[in-house]
Amino acid sequence: MLNRPLLLKLIALLLFIDPLLRMIFISIEANFSFSEVFFKVFELPMSDFFNFMFLFPISGILLLFTNLFSYILFFIVQAYSLYFHINYESFSWPYLSETPSASAYVLLSLNIMMIIYFLYPRSREIFFNKDLRWWERASRYTINEKCDVITSAGNFGGTISDLSYGGALIRSNKNFAIHVGDNCEISSEVAGRKIQLKGKATRVIRENDALLFGVRFEFNSLLEKYRLRILMFAIGNQGLYEKYR
Repeated sequence: MLNRPLLLKLIALLLFIDPLLRMIFISIEANFSFSEVFFKVFELPMSDFFNFMFLFPISGILLLFTNLFSYILFFIVQAYSLYFHINYESFSWPYLSETPSASAYVLLSLNIMMIIYFLYPRSREIFFNKDLRWWERASRYTINEKCDVITSAGNFGGTISDLSYGGALIRSNKNFAIHVGDNCEISSEVAGRKIQLKGKATRVIRENDALLFGVRFEFNSLLEKYRLRILMFAIGNQGLYEKYR
């Protein structure tokens, strides 16, 4: 579950710490100490306590499951949150004002932006497409570019059949020994740019005298991720290769 796209993890983290952020903002705006706010929250009626402490953390956890059920529940929670704030009772705890505090509106605005983000087809595909693994981005392209593969068993030549941000499918030009879990390094030229990526074999398929194996990329730095993301962006914008999906 920790190996999710970075943006998804950041959004989930924001939702998970939402109660803590609210208590901090309330203590600042209402001139209460943090401990006073903390203990007052635990004196709330059960329904209000649930809304305050668990509403957004639950939606953050739902996002990490990346399936259709969690996607639908996420929107139900967000819709309930909007209803809860629209029907706010004046001068009620925890805000003790005529309307919710500015910080509440900031957090609510962020949640609305997240709703809009997850409505985009490219964003929701990891929830709706069962064949799309969590490490893959929405687009995969048929590349068919020659490559060199280095493994612990030796070096061999092959072809990158298709490529995505998270991995690739390699077709070897000979029946080379490679197994699921083996580490490998791939060197090639794609879209006029030299690439060198490390990964791990996740599946092996034998077809007659050919060998195909899927590779999940493993990045050593944010720079490596950034370079591949820029490459995939260029491939998509320039239409250099046929879109596999």
